[in-house]
This record gives sequence, structure tokens and C-alpha cells, in this order.
Amino acid sequence: MLSLPEQIAEAIGNAIITGNLEPGQRIQEQGIASQFEVSRGPVREALRILERDGMVQILPRRGAQVTYLSIDEVNDIFAIRASLVRLAVRLIAEKPNASLIAELKLRAERLSEFTRSHADPDQYVKESYYFNLAMASGCGNERLQDMIYSLAHQTLRYTRLGLSTEERRLQSAKFHGKLIRALQKGDSLTAQETVEYMVLMSRDAAIKLLTEQRHEAPKVRTSRTR
Repeated sequence: MLSLPEQIAEAIGNAIITGNLEPGQRIQEQGIASQFEVSRGPVREALRILERDGMVQILPRRGAQVTYLSIDEVNDIFAIRASLVRLAVRLIAEKPNASLIAELKLRAERLSEFTRSHADPDQYVKESYYFNLAMASGCGNERLQDMIYSLAHQTLRYTRLGLSTEERRLQSAKFHGKLIRALQKGDSLTAQETVEYMVLMSRDAAIKLLTEQRHEAPKVRTSRTR
């Protein structure tokens, strides 16, 4: 069960991911405290959680603001994510679990159905997110699971961007199906290569859109100073 600060962080994080809180926007502690009917203490702790996840930046005397999306950050975190999920898939393939593969297959089928029915893109992104959490929880390595969980939340804004077009969602659904077939056959190498390629496709799509946005608005800052 989530603690109160974690619940508040999740609510603010969802608002950031869906665009209700935009990059650069200030987050008013008092407003959040009033919304949840709590003191500022849990709100500040929630903001520190979001700062750790790279979703907000807490500035001296200015408070918290939503971070800007960054091409450098995309490259950094998706490289890590690709390695982690590849390892998770290898562990799953080495010790096949019929119930886990059945759950992943069901989630992959939902993704395909969302593309066929032209469902809200956020439904696809959410199901893709839960697919990755299920994969992490079934890999049999708790430390790896925790790292993938943490990184999945950090990458969610970029994943949403990378899956923003119908073409990308169709491509993603196709490769989820390929991953399931490889796991069913016990083909570890194909499964590893497929899941890594899926992550890198999202990375490249997100970078493409961020580059286009940067050309349209060259003064937009990135989330971190390098």
C-alpha cells in the first residue's frame, strides 16, 4: 500500500505524464496540500520523490517546477532501460513460467486490440506500462524488479511521447506479439533482441519528436544542465 506522500507523488506524476502539468510549470505546495487536505510536509516529501524520478526540479526560493523533456535524458535512461529489460527477459526465458507468459500474452493481445479499435492512446501507454511491470515482477530477481519499476516511472513521459502516433503503436503491438512468441518457443536470444529493440524504437521516436519541437521552439530549455 502506498504511503500518503507516495499517493500524492503518483497523482502529481500522472498530471505531469498526461500533460495537465506542463514543462516549466510551478507546482504550488499550498494548492496541493489543500487538494489532499494535508499539511505541506507530505507534499514536500512527494515532491522530493518526483525530483528523484526526474519529473520535477526543486529550486532554492522558487519551489518545485515540472522539468523539461531532454534528449540527453532520453538517451541516458533508455540505454539503461534497454539493458535491464533485456536481462529480465533472459531470466524469464531461462526459467519459463506458464502463468507469467499467459499474463503477458493477454496484455499483448490487449495492446493489439487497442490499435484495432483506435482506442485512446493513453490506454495503450498504460497497458504497455503494466506489461513491463508484469515482466519485471516475473523475472525472479527482486533487485532487478525494483530498478525496472523505478525506471519505468521515470521513462513514462518519454514512452508516452514515443507512442503518440498510431504508426508507432501498431509497430509496438507487433513487436509485443513477437516477444510473446519467442518466449513461448523458449527462444531466449530472439526474446532479448526483440525487447531491446522495442525500447530503442521508443527512444528514437521520442528523440525525433523532441528534435522537431526544439526546431519549432529553440528557446525551450532541457531538464538538466550538463
